[in-house]
Amino acid sequence: MNSHFSLVVIAGLSASLLVFSARVAAEGADVASRFEKEILPIMVDYCYDCHGDGLKEGELALDSFESISQMIADRDQWKKIRDHIDFRLMPPPDEFAPEEDERAKLVEWIDDAVFHVDPENPDPGKVALRRLNRTEYENTIRDLLGVGINAEEILPPDDSGDGFDNIGDALTISPVHMERYLEAARIALDKALDFSPARYPQQVLNGDQFKGPGEKKKAGLHLGVTGEDEAQIVFGGTGKYRIKLKAGSELCGDEFPKLEVKLDGKSLGVFEIPNPMNAQEEYSVEVEIKRGGNYRLVLGFLNNLKDPKAPEGMRDRNILVSEIILEGPVDKPPFKASKSHAALVPERGEGEADAAYFDRVMAGFLPRAFRRPVAREEVERFRHFLSLARDNGESFESALRQGLTTALVSPSFLFREEPTGEGGKGKSLISEHALASRLSYFLWSSMPDEKLLRLADEGRLRKELGSEVKRMMESPKASALVDNFAGQWLQLRDMGRISPTKNAYMGIDRELPGDMRTETEMLLRHVIQENLPIDTLMSADFTFLNERLADHYGIKGVKGDHFRKVSIEQTKRRGLLGHASILTLTSHHRETSPVLRGKFVLENLLNTPTPPAPPNVPALEGGNNRGNKLTMRQELERHRDDPACSSCHALMDPIGFGLDNYDIVGRWRDNDHGKPIDPTGTLVTGQEFASAEEMRDIFINDYKEVFRRAFAVKLLTYAMGRGVEYYDRPAIDEIMMKGEAGEGRFLSWVNATVQSVPFQYQRN
Repeated sequence: MNSHFSLVVIAGLSASLLVFSARVAAEGADVASRFEKEILPIMVDYCYDCHGDGLKEGELALDSFESISQMIADRDQWKKIRDHIDFRLMPPPDEFAPEEDERAKLVEWIDDAVFHVDPENPDPGKVALRRLNRTEYENTIRDLLGVGINAEEILPPDDSGDGFDNIGDALTISPVHMERYLEAARIALDKALDFSPARYPQQVLNGDQFKGPGEKKKAGLHLGVTGEDEAQIVFGGTGKYRIKLKAGSELCGDEFPKLEVKLDGKSLGVFEIPNPMNAQEEYSVEVEIKRGGNYRLVLGFLNNLKDPKAPEGMRDRNILVSEIILEGPVDKPPFKASKSHAALVPERGEGEADAAYFDRVMAGFLPRAFRRPVAREEVERFRHFLSLARDNGESFESALRQGLTTALVSPSFLFREEPTGEGGKGKSLISEHALASRLSYFLWSSMPDEKLLRLADEGRLRKELGSEVKRMMESPKASALVDNFAGQWLQLRDMGRISPTKNAYMGIDRELPGDMRTETEMLLRHVIQENLPIDTLMSADFTFLNERLADHYGIKGVKGDHFRKVSIEQTKRRGLLGHASILTLTSHHRETSPVLRGKFVLENLLNTPTPPAPPNVPALEGGNNRGNKLTMRQELERHRDDPACSSCHALMDPIGFGLDNYDIVGRWRDNDHGKPIDPTGTLVTGQEFASAEEMRDIFINDYKEVFRRAFAVKLLTYAMGRGVEYYDRPAIDEIMMKGEAGEGRFLSWVNATVQSVPFQYQRN
């Protein structure tokens, strides 16, 4: 105990401290006892110089909180206090600091007193009503209608919160959104629906496919001399086929132009073409095909004639064939060209009334669109559009299109509905259909498929949850975890801002930023597909390279544009911290940034948030202005002399210094502006390192549990669409326990997340 605390004890505790101690005692004997015996001496010893006994540095007076109830009422403030203590931001580096066990006691007591949770009855938390973000909307339209749209071109951008763009509180909706959703629905249905009559399969030939004396024009095949033009065509199978021609002519002499059609040398017929070129007519002939395969189609002009003495417009006999279509087999039933239409609109029964057919179509569509069972009354409400169409003299198809469009702008489609549990306070299991939606949007960023909905309908999804998660993770749609979860967790989406055309990046290949992103995405996919431990992301002694990126790294023996798995055991590239994507994203345009790199590692990989920079702190000079006076490290160390900056920079800068041998695009270097780079550092927890490799080993070995907990927090945040709160601590602990019991493998973290209380339950 230091002299300051001794003096306080001798002088006696201030009145406010005595009041606080008494109030604490009244609110819980165990908490009070720990406070008086363990916590109060530490706070007085290390905190009250600035935040007690009449002092309130930064407008914080710890002894102004007279009870735990007051502390709980200001949890936001105590979250900052807790984090500043836990992350060693306070006391500042130049002040007397508590020992590690004392720091741990402070954090533990704050957790118990202010952020108390009952592990036997955990709170699942409240999830805001969430609309689909652009990615989820696009994928849902794809899986619901069977067509693709570009949601980024149609819908407004999504806001992000807690690092992701699927956070309910950030997904606001406005009149502009509704206008664009209506437009998106119309565009999607225009692609999906095809109310034209059923037709036979067709192949369309153009003039360029023919060889012969005919002249190939934009309008078609112009036959101006006697002779034959031929093309290769393919019949898919046996049956009767129809060859259709649209043709017109120019006349000369006393007979009409004649066009012969042959197939493999056999004449199928001769057509006289009396109609003019600007009034094309259709001519057709049918042929029986005994075997599928290649055939030679010949168009022969039989009777060309020129007569310069004839009247104007009658001096040259020619034929223009503007369209050549192979149709069939025509002795088999025709089909709808649009598979999406057939899936949305089943065949109408003979004599089926409009209302019955309309209800049948909507009753098949709405449960999939709304991702839950639909009551008969909901279906019948859509019949209004049928009545409206009749009153306005519009077609049945128009009414059906309007009904489908309305469903696609309904809150039941645009929002992920989760009916509130009943039964007063506490929690209740979410419905099986809500569970199906949570599961599919977590793993696929899209709607539940047919099997998920069927299991939910039958009440068997929870019973088969493990096998369903495995099935879904093996689906190609699970790539959404890389694109959307990892793409935002590791900020890979931001690689689009890296442009080799900018001066700072001149000299790197135009395709290189895309290659950098691909490398990291392929490592993530490999960890997911092979179900490797998530620690592999930090420790992998292999990566995925093509020749361009290998040359960038100085790795020999990789040829070609395709990516392949490459050993990097003998390089300085192990794990994510050696990836050019991460190193480039955490650099400024003109120089590296130890601050950005340290901040990225802390916030994204260790879930250690860093406070914002204080106001009115001058920016660094920048490499062009420093000249030969100061290195980046020296300038940052001078910057840290400012007390307002020292705590945060002591947390971030050493990590950034450890990575400073990598330049702004991740190439290895030994010097910066002609001066040797010093990659040594000491983390706030006291571990020292002399190089990037040693620092990486510290994170791999000593920070394994911190990285795993950070991963659990990020995964639960993304899965739930909300930030993790203090009451989620039991859930995170359980996810950690189950993840580690599964040897830290990726699938064990996913299973633990979907089995957690926040994922399975809701507040009543």
